[in-house]
Amino acid sequence: MTVSPRDSLAALSNEELVRLCRENDDSAAAELIVRFAPTVRKKAESFKGSMYDDLAQEGFLALLDAVRRYVPERGAAFSTFALTCITNRMINAFRHSSDAYASLPEDLDQPDDAAVIPENIVVENESLGELFRKIEDTLSPLELKVFRCYISGLPYQIISQRVGISVKAVDNAVQRTRKKLREVLR
Repeated sequence: MTVSPRDSLAALSNEELVRLCRENDDSAAAELIVRFAPTVRKKAESFKGSMYDDLAQEGFLALLDAVRRYVPERGAAFSTFALTCITNRMINAFRHSSDAYASLPEDLDQPDDAAVIPENIVVENESLGELFRKIEDTLSPLELKVFRCYISGLPYQIISQRVGISVKAVDNAVQRTRKKLREVLR
């Protein structure tokens, strides 16, 4: 089942988006990525060291893996499950990095099972790469610049300065981007 054009993905619950993702609805995956981007960024920033980009990428891969592994019948909300997956994946990546001499953030729980299957990493990397290629093909150069800044967690004012447009133009670009991604990635 796909979402009809009149239905807004933004109004759907995380669990409904997961179900749509499992039915190969790329727009639902894009919506989940946009929804969880602030959480992934915040977690990546909580680590000491210079690995922000790597940890953020690991967080997004963990989010996609959480979509695949989530079992609603276990009673946990998807957001709880996804946050656990994201945190555990980042801890594991951090421990295997050259920045591992720095301490882990105090507010992170230790993972129960940080085992990573290499085949899953390859599949996840390919899926995420394909999704980002679709995004790049869909957006105008300006929208793509704004989108990259936006998912990096920059406020509109800073995006405005970096891209050289007004704050209102940044907001308009973000809104156009959301609309395009929801329409084109269905």
